[in-house]
Amino acid sequence: MKTRTFNKTKLATSLSLVLGMSSILPAHAADEVSEENIEVISVTGIRGSLIKSMDVKRSSSGVVDSISAEDIGKFPDTNLAESLQRISGVSIDRVNGEGSKVTVRGFGPDFNLVTLNGRQMPVTTGSRSFDFANIASESISGVEVFKTALAENPTGGIGSTINILTHKPLSAPGLKATFGAKAMDDKSTREGGMTPELSGLYSNTFADDKFGVSISASFQERESGNAQAQVGTGWRSFPGTVDNDWGAGTAEWGGVPQEGQVNRPGEGDIYSVPQTTVYRFEEQQRQRTNGQLVLQYRPVDSITTTLDYTYMRNDVDTQYNDVSAWFTFAPSENVWTDGPISSPLIYSETYTSAQDLSMATGDY
Repeated sequence: MKTRTFNKTKLATSLSLVLGMSSILPAHAADEVSEENIEVISVTGIRGSLIKSMDVKRSSSGVVDSISAEDIGKFPDTNLAESLQRISGVSIDRVNGEGSKVTVRGFGPDFNLVTLNGRQMPVTTGSRSFDFANIASESISGVEVFKTALAENPTGGIGSTINILTHKPLSAPGLKATFGAKAMDDKSTREGGMTPELSGLYSNTFADDKFGVSISASFQERESGNAQAQVGTGWRSFPGTVDNDWGAGTAEWGGVPQEGQVNRPGEGDIYSVPQTTVYRFEEQQRQRTNGQLVLQYRPVDSITTTLDYTYMRNDVDTQYNDVSAWFTFAPSENVWTDGPISSPLIYSETYTSAQDLSMATGDY
């Protein structure tokens, strides 16, 4: 059996290199073509807004929660406060059934700082708390809740810093336009009826998306009413041994008799009685007008200039009628809660002559 040996010459080596490169080059070209033809699937709607919220939370250096609008001019709720209560650790106060003020991590509304695109918002409540009923949700693109302090944010938010984000034309290039019309029939009012809600937004970009303009406006009317029962001037507390039995020498202002009571507090207990009672009937009409103009210019990708003007006006007209009574701690028949600290489930007093009654009406 004979064997042959082949000597690798320079010519053979050169040919093998050329053939190898010719087989590699089409593979690289195919990769480039496949990269150019990649299909991008964009998720919108509620799922898209949830993905955006998760991305903000994931990429933030502190503890941040956020809510993003489903689409241009479309927010999950008609009120920003009601949308914020979806976030864990956030609760809201309501006025006439509508979300108004926000509490975060147990800190009241006075301990939160509210900003609009990073700038501190003025308040109309007479305190540091911000009333979210002043802002319509149609021009809002998102809300960020910073539960921990960051050096880049303004100071003053002990509970949280809430940043309201408005629509920017360069963030959504191209022509965008929306118009909405709604009607509300609030059954809590006795004299009102159907009220309108109108909103619109126009956004467009020009010069290869270097310049953008956005205009939005909204107008809402609402009529509502409520009935209230109040203890106007607070409560008075006494030991369970104190009563108003003048004959037995145990009488004291604010005491209740030993007789005619159900589950009356006794030795070692404390009970409280109301000083006044107030019944109030209220009607309210509200007109909220919002508007915003945004101009943006981006000459290069690293520089973006923004000029925006925001207008908010909330006119509230209220009428009320109330009647109140001043308790003189006359003979009474009451039902009490269990001790050791008791309050009346039912409290009533019986008078044999005219007492302090007050009626009032107002319009403001």
